[in-house]
Amino acid sequence: MSGRRPGYLPGGGAKMLPVEVLGISVCPPYQGYVVIIQELGSERRLPIFIGVAEAQAISILLQELEYARPLTFDLFGNILSELKIEVAAVRVIELKENTFYAEIEIKDTGGRTYFIDARPSDSIALALKTKTPIFVSESVMNSAAIQADQMPESDVDRLSELNRQLQSAVAEEAYERAAQLRDEIHDLEKKLFKKSDQGKGESDK
Repeated sequence: MSGRRPGYLPGGGAKMLPVEVLGISVCPPYQGYVVIIQELGSERRLPIFIGVAEAQAISILLQELEYARPLTFDLFGNILSELKIEVAAVRVIELKENTFYAEIEIKDTGGRTYFIDARPSDSIALALKTKTPIFVSESVMNSAAIQADQMPESDVDRLSELNRQLQSAVAEEAYERAAQLRDEIHDLEKKLFKKSDQGKGESDK
């Protein structure tokens, strides 16, 4: 849904909580991929099932890898950039029948604002590409989030930490260390992606 009705409020007027993307992992019960996002200033984490392609795209963006030819998220990001359209915010706004719903807020050069209905996985990938803030409605977080200590200490935390170290290494121009970290991230993700060749239980439509 684009443009939404006049007077529409971002997120339907719900209170929004800022979040960050921690990483990608496999959910052991179903062997499906999940993207883990965490509320800023809190230990609450929200796992959202996504497909393999989306998991790989988000992983690439978290590692800030570059490819010779543009991937899908690069394409959309480049189109918006060329048209001078700003991606203002990405919001996960609703959880209905085990499916998460998101919206992308964009602004054109004339100052008009549009709210685009989207899957959380695509929205998160676009947000990472365009360095756009991500939010989750308080009601969604209250109903679906879990505490960090309720999640198995595993690849989510390890990947999150490795990605943080990688960003620091790149910022400090420690390229040899960055290459080592990318290899470690790649090996860990390879192990995860072998556990499933399709994203089962997908819950982001």
